[in-house]
Amino acid sequence: MWAVELRWVVVFLALYTAAVFFLGRWHARRSGFRFPLDPAPLGVLRLSPDLRYTEANPAARQILGLNAPQGRLPEAGWRALLEEDLQAARATGVGRSRLVSLAGERALRWWMVPEPSGAWLFVIEDRGAYSGFQSMRRLLAGLAHELRTPLATLLTHLQVLQLPAVAPEIQSQSLRILEEETCRMIRMVHAVLDLGQLSSGEPLALRPLSIATVAEAAVAEKLPEAQARQQSLSLEIEEELPEVWGDADRLKQVFLNLLDNAIRYSRPGDRIAVILRPIPEGVQCEVIDTGPGIPPEHLPYITEPFYRGEAPEATGAGLGLAIVAEILRHHQAHLEIESRTEGETGTCVRFVLPATKAV
Repeated sequence: MWAVELRWVVVFLALYTAAVFFLGRWHARRSGFRFPLDPAPLGVLRLSPDLRYTEANPAARQILGLNAPQGRLPEAGWRALLEEDLQAARATGVGRSRLVSLAGERALRWWMVPEPSGAWLFVIEDRGAYSGFQSMRRLLAGLAHELRTPLATLLTHLQVLQLPAVAPEIQSQSLRILEEETCRMIRMVHAVLDLGQLSSGEPLALRPLSIATVAEAAVAEKLPEAQARQQSLSLEIEEELPEVWGDADRLKQVFLNLLDNAIRYSRPGDRIAVILRPIPEGVQCEVIDTGPGIPPEHLPYITEPFYRGEAPEATGAGLGLAIVAEILRHHQAHLEIESRTEGETGTCVRFVLPATKAV
């Protein structure tokens, strides 16, 4: 299985263009031939130390909104960052690169190469990077909103502990709450960073593996918690399974997150099962519980970051299923959720992992 990421295609084009360009200039100095900038597959500019450009190909003029082949760079929001990179590159003699978010769902990615009279700038427009910017911005906004309550709780109990006469039992309770809320914030921040990393576009290293081994390790880890809640937890494997493409650590995280939800929202006496079965496409994985179920109005939204519905037991950050969905996307898999809140209640979470070869 091969995955070609856009950023590496862009990097290859930049390196290829730079190599051809500088080889062309070397040949030009020897033969008197002027290397043409116009056909270059990305923007190319020659900058002077005062941010004037003496050469700019059509791609560069279109990307940066330049009106002439020569002139001064416009007073745009990215100009100060470009000047910073130009000064640093000339001072150190080392090239610089940067990714800049712009208005209108656009982003610029540039590479700067210093030379004695200024620098050469290679620039592209990267719309995929803008999507990543927006995704991280939404995550950080959600994190800021979610941190307000635990921070207020911390402040309240810190003030309680500073009172001149605090009963030992009150002091002990406040210290316990401080520890719980601090751990909760740490988990939330780690989850946001994890989701941000998964959403960045960096591909996972997928290798052939036994999904049964991965699921068995996850079930063994969550079994004591299920038993403590008087719930049964089992792993069922139907027939011999083919190997699948996957990242073992990330797939174990998928099972752990799904089992954590099933255990947290199920009741004493409920049953939870992980079921693996071979199908023509690969291996179908299911996590099934007999818990109270998820109301249908919440099902379309439960994989969105920070969404927790209205369940009173919803004490998590609301990021577990979002992380699961993102990990499965990297595995060319899709999360399906079915749930019943009446009659025989329960929830079934299902996904299919592609096999390394046809079953």
